[in-house]
Amino acid sequence: MARFAVDQADKYGGQGGGGFFGIAEDKGVKQVRFMYNTVDDVEGMSVHKVAVGEEGKERYVNCLRSYDDPLDVCPFCREHKQAQARLFIPVYNIEEDAVQIWDRGKTMFQKMASVCTRYTNDKKNLVNNVFEVERNGKPKDKKTTYEIYFVSEDDTEIEDLPDLPEILGGFVLDKTAEDMEYYLEEGDFPPTDDEEEKPEVRRRDSERPSRDRNAGRDTGRRTPATARGRRNEDKF
Repeated sequence: MARFAVDQADKYGGQGGGGFFGIAEDKGVKQVRFMYNTVDDVEGMSVHKVAVGEEGKERYVNCLRSYDDPLDVCPFCREHKQAQARLFIPVYNIEEDAVQIWDRGKTMFQKMASVCTRYTNDKKNLVNNVFEVERNGKPKDKKTTYEIYFVSEDDTEIEDLPDLPEILGGFVLDKTAEDMEYYLEEGDFPPTDDEEEKPEVRRRDSERPSRDRNAGRDTGRRTPATARGRRNEDKF
């Protein structure tokens, strides 16, 4: 399974699309917490996207090789099925009171690394901060970009929020080389006793703290998350 850190992102292939967390309309905005403590928690995955099941639904499947492994390590790579470098960002969606996964390509790696650098230190974790994510681009526009604006900070920790959904074995199918060989011959994976599905969004239990429900609202003018503490640099 190919997991990689921010500084290895350029060694992996293209991007893709989709995800649980999303903003549908141009200039749409949502408030979130990124469920990371430090930049060391930002981890990418190399995956393949294939059609599975009778309906041919596309799913991500873990790639079995690292960038410097031979192609034969992963049957899908051997057969030239494109591998994608993906960042599955766990976010707490404040408006929906739910943990969701934001599925982004590798261009987001350096942006997340930049946000982590500016908003973490030895006394503060990234999850302590509320951000606004703004979409810039109409639906299906491949040139869509996202701005990330700092809103506020408090003492919320990851343990205060709902549990994170499983990525590998949930959102990303965890398959063996034998499973992949079977797929290449049969056009689908071998049946399993409990069919793997995308994880459901997990909502906060009633006894959890509710301090996030209105966190960061009515804050006035927004500041791009990369602007604080820097000069003469473009925002993202």
